[in-house]
Amino acid sequence: MGPSHRFEAMTWRRCCAAALFACVGVPLLAQEPSLRVSPGVFDMSKTRTLGLKQLPSEVAVLYKARKDSYQFCHHPNLVRYGKRLLCMWSNGKVGEDEAGQRILFSASENGRDWSEPRVLASDPLERGACVAAGWVVNGQQVVAMYTVTGGTNFDGATALWARTSSDGKAWSSPQRLVPGFFISAPIPVPGGGLLLAGEHVGSARTKGRMAMYLTRKKNGLSGWTLAKIPPGDLSVFGYTEPAPFVLANGRVVSPFRNYSGTLYVSHSDDGGKTWGLPLKTNFPDSLARHATGRLPDGQYFLINNASSKRLDRSILTLALSKDGRVFDRAWIVKNAPTTRRFDGKHKLDGWQYPHAVIFRDFLHVAYSINKEDVGVARIDLQALSARH
Repeated sequence: MGPSHRFEAMTWRRCCAAALFACVGVPLLAQEPSLRVSPGVFDMSKTRTLGLKQLPSEVAVLYKARKDSYQFCHHPNLVRYGKRLLCMWSNGKVGEDEAGQRILFSASENGRDWSEPRVLASDPLERGACVAAGWVVNGQQVVAMYTVTGGTNFDGATALWARTSSDGKAWSSPQRLVPGFFISAPIPVPGGGLLLAGEHVGSARTKGRMAMYLTRKKNGLSGWTLAKIPPGDLSVFGYTEPAPFVLANGRVVSPFRNYSGTLYVSHSDDGGKTWGLPLKTNFPDSLARHATGRLPDGQYFLINNASSKRLDRSILTLALSKDGRVFDRAWIVKNAPTTRRFDGKHKLDGWQYPHAVIFRDFLHVAYSINKEDVGVARIDLQALSARH
């Protein structure tokens, strides 16, 4: 075969490959996930500690379940609002996401002492459950977001709702925002918008799992449009519980919960409008919600139940990365044995569903304990310094 024929054959093969990619979405080259953990950070043979040291922290308990009161707590969400720290969470009578579940919230001026919990939202018809979905602060206004289910979490009527306040005490009437199931607030993304990440509901789940929305409205109360993300293998994903964060170069990265035993991840280079195919990482995860963010010194954190056993939430860990791509250090946040006091739907022992924010030189990590109590660990930022 002469040079011209070899060139024509090579061109023909490339065209066929390009056509195959266009038709069935098969990548021409192996893709690398945009997030990973360094080898040896977690020693999976040591199930009790994963080979990690304990982070010192002060702990406050915001709610403790009692026999004569509501016995379910989950989905805690924190926010810095002026000189206060606010925390909301789901609060049910017996089991998880059952009819009549409401939203409670508490406030603190120092991260140690918290106000008596108050009711923030409830379903007046008590047909669905209210699920805490976090906060948006826009100047003096604070927006409290929560999901109201349509009887089941993925019912077609399930949607995100919101109430607003100018002081964190008096609240507006509820307003419906977008369809979907959400447990975390939107985050700011490059270009001045907000990115909301959660789950598709109803018939939309036949074609996809994670639902990613964008708006240019700083308070998140309107203007939401659906972003584009390939669904991936639907058998891998149930709840995806995205926890997106933004790299220094503007790339938006989002890990996803899934059934594989390690996190999946996707990223966007256009402010969250379009996303790459979710890829499997090597970051261990026991099938639970995780939390991400950035420290004042520029480091990125990822907090999760980094166990190799599905639904093992006995250890809550915090991993750090200097670039947001490779996480090369980790510690234990909580791993003391816990035992639930009350039975209920989907109740599990352990330290669960973390959310974290920076407030007054501390990283505050909120979590549910056995899906019954709510705690906040207050970690000195010096213990997480890049110099350590």
